[in-house]
Amino acid sequence: MSVPDPLHGRRAALIGLLAASLGGLSVTATAQTRILRFGSYATERPSEELRKLEPFQKHLEASLMAQGQFVRIEVRIFPTYEEGIGAIVNGELDFARLGPASYVLAKQRTPSLILLATESHGGDREFPAVIVVSRYSPILKVSDLRGKRFAFGDPSSTSGRYLPQAELVKAGITAGDLAAYEFLGRHDKVVFAVASGSFDAGGTNFNTYSKYAEEKNLRELVRYPSPTQAWVARHKLDPAIVKALRTGLLTMKGEGLDFIDRNGFLPAADSDYDALRRVMRTAKGFGG
Repeated sequence: MSVPDPLHGRRAALIGLLAASLGGLSVTATAQTRILRFGSYATERPSEELRKLEPFQKHLEASLMAQGQFVRIEVRIFPTYEEGIGAIVNGELDFARLGPASYVLAKQRTPSLILLATESHGGDREFPAVIVVSRYSPILKVSDLRGKRFAFGDPSSTSGRYLPQAELVKAGITAGDLAAYEFLGRHDKVVFAVASGSFDAGGTNFNTYSKYAEEKNLRELVRYPSPTQAWVARHKLDPAIVKALRTGLLTMKGEGLDFIDRNGFLPAADSDYDALRRVMRTAKGFGG
């Protein structure tokens, strides 16, 4: 395992080369085995991402092998969303997991990007995102955030940036109306910052909020829908591999799904993200 980090040498960005084991048979690179480069970004601690990734990797490799595609998956975890977007757009990856807004941004840069599937949230293509505050905060509505300190996630994050900024804009609040705001990167950093009192409110996804709400004494101020994550393949990836990847995702069950914290995958169309495109246009009114 190596740890590439073009921005900060001490970052916990990880590149994992995880060898899969199918029963007693070890999958190794041979003349018949193809390496597929997969990328995602860290929404929580990279060590936690890698722990969840190993069973997913094994399940997907097994599925592709059963379809006659002998592959070994090379995993890369990027510290920022933009690095993940750049890697799939520039052809450094064969397939990737992108946040909804990251998919929209990547599709703008590379219209030929292949959409493989979207994640299933209990059978839906949407899941909640929230603005959170301290359980003891006097803030009761979004308009109360005028003059307050707000924590955003990654600048390319759907629930960490675009959705909460759109909510602020709809409440008549722009960047200049806040006492301060900052992009903190990962979702867990946002909830920790609000819990510590460093910020009065923050935007995050519902899964991260739910994980820490009781422990960190948080409550949701407002909830709104977000499309689920998009799984994409690079332009000109072998169509047989694309078909096998799509089948592998859509039929995945069990512990392989722990990585995405969802109950499976659903067929996807680019139009699934049109509502988000409108929200992203609204968010531009936030300024900053």
